[in-house]
Amino acid sequence: MKTLKLVVTFVTLLIPFLTTAQTTWYQITSGTQKKLNTINFPSASVGYIGGNDSLLLKTTNGGFSWTPLNYSGVTFFPGGEHILNLQFLTDDVGYMTVGPYSGTYKTIDGGNNWIQLPMPLNQCYNQGLYFFNQNDGFIGGSGCFQGEIIGRINGGAWASTTLNAATLLPANLIVDFDFYNSSLGLAASRSGYIFRTTDGGVNWDSIPTSTEYNPLTSVVMINDTLAYAGYESPLATGFGLYISTDGGLTWNFDINSATFFYPDFMCLHHAASGQLYTGGISLNSTTGVIFESPADITTWSYTPVDQKINDISSHNDSTIFGVGDSGYIVVNKILTGLEESSTQQNLMLLFPNPANDVVKISVSANFKTASATINLYNTISQRLYSLPFKNTINVSVLRNGIYLLEINDNVQTIRKKIMIE
Repeated sequence: MKTLKLVVTFVTLLIPFLTTAQTTWYQITSGTQKKLNTINFPSASVGYIGGNDSLLLKTTNGGFSWTPLNYSGVTFFPGGEHILNLQFLTDDVGYMTVGPYSGTYKTIDGGNNWIQLPMPLNQCYNQGLYFFNQNDGFIGGSGCFQGEIIGRINGGAWASTTLNAATLLPANLIVDFDFYNSSLGLAASRSGYIFRTTDGGVNWDSIPTSTEYNPLTSVVMINDTLAYAGYESPLATGFGLYISTDGGLTWNFDINSATFFYPDFMCLHHAASGQLYTGGISLNSTTGVIFESPADITTWSYTPVDQKINDISSHNDSTIFGVGDSGYIVVNKILTGLEESSTQQNLMLLFPNPANDVVKISVSANFKTASATINLYNTISQRLYSLPFKNTINVSVLRNGIYLLEINDNVQTIRKKIMIE
């Protein structure tokens, strides 16, 4: 009877805090079935997605459409072909970890060309990234025959760090960082330990999150005292995210975010609006799930989605994107596309526009039509078709309304709206 009473009491406690969300998540066509691991927005219009098998996608219209980048400079090793983490400081300057053992790279031209950074001493595996600027940052991973390693770049040069690591297994690598300020920061490890620094990353202390030592996936600092960590729970022993209310010194389960789905919490994202998001997959099913909490982070709600969620991102607004398995991209609002910029006005002409039957397309002479593709999107960013370039297209089967016609030749992309009457 005591056990039954405890379960009933626990369920009762959960009811006020956790509810099914009212948020609707809209799927965006990615053009791939590959697993998407990471997403990052350096600005409101430009974003990047990294995935398995060397996949790198880019958007220049706020996530309405995504285009694969044919980039150079990256050496992929067998079994290490996946882009695991991305961080862009500007639209053009960014970093990515490839692996788990193919290195860390930097781009200064928007992802077209990459230069490999030297590996920290004894580091073989890499995943975690955190850069304050181009001269100061951290790369997290593990050694070939030892545990966690954190490489620190200070003033543009490699600098030493000291880790009080509790484990010596290469699989226990550093996967994520977050800093409250230039001194106080946290790092999440697959060992189930949080690493904490108070001196800007020179020294790191290891702190257990729980007795289960679930592999950690992510960490976020809300302020100087409140922090959360996500984790995978192979034995379904976790109830809710890990939470710290003392700046990362101690950790417990956050009962407010607990469900009987026993999800793997694969990512954390603290939006500029103050809301906190986490995504993953329920261990009781094959469906994904996205949790969200308002700015005060006192209650949580959740929404089931079609695929496991691996990362969530936004840029200084309330438009939130999630990426997951099988090329899955979702966003929390309908994207209606963008008007073509003034620089694109003369690059593509459509006639007639409005149209009801056949549309003739004329593009600039420097556009490589032999390798170009025509994509047509509706106002909720669904791609209706993708075809090799030709000068005329039949639109008679389309319903009346506004559509976005996009032409991409793997070098440049131009878009125009078209009205179907």
